[in-house]
Amino acid sequence: MIRRSVLICWVGRLTLITILVSCLSARVDASDLFTIHSISIDFEANDANAARKLALADGQVRALKALLKKLTLDTDHGRLPVVEESRLGEFVQGFEIANEQRSERRYLADLTVRFKPYAVRALLRAADIPFAESASPPIIVLPIFQRAGTTNLWDDPNPWRDAWYRFEAQEGLVDLVVPIGELADLAAINSVQALNGDRAALREFGGRHGAEEALVTVAKLEFDPSGTPSVDVTAQMYGSVVGPIRVERFSGTPDGSVEALLHDSVSEMVARIEYDWKLENLLAFNEKQDIIVVVPIKGLQHWLKLSSALGELTVIRETKLLSLSKKEALVNVVYLGNMDRLANLLAQRGIDLLSSDERWTLVAQDDFDYKGSEQTRHETEGVVTGDTRQVVEELPALGSKKETSSPKTSVRPAPLDDLLVE
Repeated sequence: MIRRSVLICWVGRLTLITILVSCLSARVDASDLFTIHSISIDFEANDANAARKLALADGQVRALKALLKKLTLDTDHGRLPVVEESRLGEFVQGFEIANEQRSERRYLADLTVRFKPYAVRALLRAADIPFAESASPPIIVLPIFQRAGTTNLWDDPNPWRDAWYRFEAQEGLVDLVVPIGELADLAAINSVQALNGDRAALREFGGRHGAEEALVTVAKLEFDPSGTPSVDVTAQMYGSVVGPIRVERFSGTPDGSVEALLHDSVSEMVARIEYDWKLENLLAFNEKQDIIVVVPIKGLQHWLKLSSALGELTVIRETKLLSLSKKEALVNVVYLGNMDRLANLLAQRGIDLLSSDERWTLVAQDDFDYKGSEQTRHETEGVVTGDTRQVVEELPALGSKKETSSPKTSVRPAPLDDLLVE
C-alpha cells in the first residue's frame, strides 16, 4: 500500500503540520485490516435493481478474495478457500457504497466491505493456511536515481521517484509513504545524507511525515551496447534497527521504455517488501509458548506504555503481571512462534529481549517511536541494553545475526477454537 504525502508549514506560528493528501489508498491501521476499500463494480441486467443486486454480490466475493490474499503469502494464494455467494453473510460485517451510478439496465459503484475478523481467521485456520494481521508502521520512501555519474533525490529528472509516486499498490499490510518533494522535504534531507544512512536526518524527515521507519532505495540506470536498459536497485530499511541491504537487477527489453522498466521494478520491490513483512509476522498457532521476563521500568506511566506496546503484537497472546515494583515488573508472556521471531518483532518496535544470568529481560527506551541516532550501551541492573545488532529473519542476510540461546519454555497445543479475540 502506497500513499502520497505533502507537508505544509505554518511559519508564522512556528507550527509544523503534516497533511496526507492525494492518497493512493487508505493508511494501514490495525482496526482496518479486515476492510477492503473501493472495489469497482459494474453490472448489467434486465433492470437497474437486478444489476445492483448482482453487482453487490460479486463485489463482496471479490473483496473477500482480496482480503484473504492481503493476509496470506502469495505462495499460498493458489490454495485459498473459495466461499460460495450463499455464505457471504457469515463473513461480511457491513459495506459502504460510493460513486453510485445507474441507468435502466446498468449499475456502477465503488464498494467498501468490512469483514468479521473472527470468521475470516476461522476460515484460514480451517484451511491450514498461515496468515499475518500485523500492519507495519508507516515507512517513508526516499527514491534516489543515478545515471551517468549523477545522483538525484529531489532534483529533476528523477524517474525513479516518479515511478514510486505513480505506483498504485493493492491493499496490503505495509504502509509506504512517498513524499511529493515539497520545499520542506528538500530542507529536511538530501541525497548524501540518505545514501550515508544518516539516521538522525532520516528520523527527523520520517517524523515530519508521520513515519516511524525510512526506506532508502537507489536505482542506477544503465544501457548495454544494444540500447537495452537495465536498473540496479538497492534498498535498505532504517528504523529501530537497520535492515540488511537488498540488491536486485531488473532488465528491460530493446523496445521497452525506461518508464515501464522502473514501474515494474517498483512493483516487484513493493511485492517483496510486503512478502517479507508477512513472513516475519505469520501467526504460528501450532507453536504456543510462554516465557517469564523481567521488565525494568521507570514508573507507572513507563510500564503502561510498554505494556501497551506489547499488546500491539498479535503474536503475543497474553501477558500476565506476576509482580510490580517501582523499578521492575515480572511478567509471564504467552506468545506464538519461536523465540527468534519474538525477539525480531520486539526489536522492530525498539524493545530488546536479552538474556543475562539465566533470566530474560525486556529493555525498552522511554518511548516507542521511530528512533534513529546511534544507541548508547548502558547497564540496567546488570543487563546490557542498546543492542545494535541487525535482527533480520528469513531475508537474504548481508548483515550478521546474533544467536540467542533458547529459553526454557512450556509448549502447549493450541485448542481448536484458539482464535484471536476482538
